[in-house]
Amino acid sequence: MKKSYLILVSLLFCAAGCTSGYRVHVNGYSEPNETIQKRASIYVSPEEPNSQNPIFDKQVKTKIEELLKWYDYVPVSDGNDYDYRIAFQVGMNSHQRAGYEPVYHTSIGYYGGYYTGYHFGYSTYVPFYDTYYDRWLVMKVFANDSDSGSEDEKVIWVGEAMISTNGDDIRRVIDYLLVGCFEYFGADTTRQRSFIITEKDSRILQIESLR
Repeated sequence: MKKSYLILVSLLFCAAGCTSGYRVHVNGYSEPNETIQKRASIYVSPEEPNSQNPIFDKQVKTKIEELLKWYDYVPVSDGNDYDYRIAFQVGMNSHQRAGYEPVYHTSIGYYGGYYTGYHFGYSTYVPFYDTYYDRWLVMKVFANDSDSGSEDEKVIWVGEAMISTNGDDIRRVIDYLLVGCFEYFGADTTRQRSFIITEKDSRILQIESLR
């Protein structure tokens, strides 16, 4: 009895101390010998200028600019004068997961009028169908080569972040996708990195109310 009580207290303590968040999967690709200089001026623009939701794109742009300041970069509003440019794109893929899960049947036992406890009986398997939504963000960093006499921009870093949930609301996860990309901003991750970002993360608190 004492052991069961301690286990219950531990579970309640864990539930009270844990915060919700999302597991983010991130890939970063960087050109060799190319680094994004600190305190560089960076202009932010959507990947698709004719987006179907320019209002949402504007909100994402505002959040990116705030994170740039957080990481000691200088966001600029002039699309003709900058050191680097960030282009971003947000999208969604969906997939279904099907299978069978067990359902256990229990019964309450009595003998001679006395309660004898729960008894686990047989189990059956029922089919289930779940739809998962992969919300993703791609950020590209272009170096401005105008000083060298070239009018072309060169991609020096690509960041990809993805979150899989059972809901399709992008507004619930966009902050976590952005923070996930900035976790390895400018770096080559060499492989996919997965980590949990909680709702108490200071970067999330910084940008969640921005519109």
